[in-house]
Amino acid sequence: MSDAPLFTALATSSRQLYSLLRCIAFNPQAVVSITPDGLRFTTEEVHAVQASTLLDKLLFSSYLLSDQDATIPPFRINIIALLETLQIFGISDSASSHKAPSGGITSSYAAAFHTPALGLGGTCKITYSRFGAPLCITIEENGVKTTCDMNTYNLPNMYDADENEIPLDRNALVMKIIMPAFSLHDAISELASTSSETLVVSASSIHAPYFALEGHGGPFGDSTVDFAPASTMDGLSTARRVQPAATETFSIAAPSGSGGRVKERYKFDLIKKAGRAMALASKFMVEQPEVTANATTAYGGPGGFSFIDYRFVPLVGEDNDDDHGDDEDETYQQDEEDEAIAE
Repeated sequence: MSDAPLFTALATSSRQLYSLLRCIAFNPQAVVSITPDGLRFTTEEVHAVQASTLLDKLLFSSYLLSDQDATIPPFRINIIALLETLQIFGISDSASSHKAPSGGITSSYAAAFHTPALGLGGTCKITYSRFGAPLCITIEENGVKTTCDMNTYNLPNMYDADENEIPLDRNALVMKIIMPAFSLHDAISELASTSSETLVVSASSIHAPYFALEGHGGPFGDSTVDFAPASTMDGLSTARRVQPAATETFSIAAPSGSGGRVKERYKFDLIKKAGRAMALASKFMVEQPEVTANATTAYGGPGGFSFIDYRFVPLVGEDNDDDHGDDEDETYQQDEEDEAIAE
């Protein structure tokens, strides 16, 4: 058994893998972690934006580790080369889009997860024989087999995946908003049309605007998308609370002295890197109809979904209340993070 590879997995279609990985491929270099729960891919840029997705083992018909108790050191690969391999038999990537029945824009990204498209991709076998060896990808369709040995690059000995994550303390969130991804995607796309340099996220549970996205610094002036509020009963009490109608969850815990408002600023070009994920997702959860619905993923969520996690570091260096200030002195804040705009 000494010749057995460290890891082998077989997927009945490469399409789901391709569509998920493409959502985070804004940087050619990706860190791969092989775990008992699945394959985790992470990309980042100057530690200001970081994206990750887990190819859950439920996406594979076979998922084998030679030693379940052994830890396989993470490694780096070229994710663009991997995507080219996965679509070698011609996964369609039409840029066409249309209005979704529930609102927003849908495109060919989402179509990749629906029949008959799911039946088009050939089987995909992934093998990692030993540490430092190439990652072997074998695609087979209609009797035609193509094998690609992708170079892997060792990470520093002191590399720790958890320590290299942009920190987010989920037990100390000041803002948590869950909403349909198409609503966020439409708002970001509208603001992007003004060539804004900075995105301002503003939220309050006590006074208007309750949830607004503002684009600043563009050549055509500033612009704002204000999500209309809806009043709902607060539990069994007679009190009413206000939250934007587009949101499913709207939790704001503004720090003292902030006037009850959470307001952060981000580089717009970094936010746009999540556009493909927003176009594909429902709530940054990507539907996987081939996965058993009553199964449970490694995230603890329903087995019919995969998650894409984007984290952005806000801009600091001037008062956030000064929305029209100069950006030249801005730096990235890495010690205090907000929850992602949508999950």
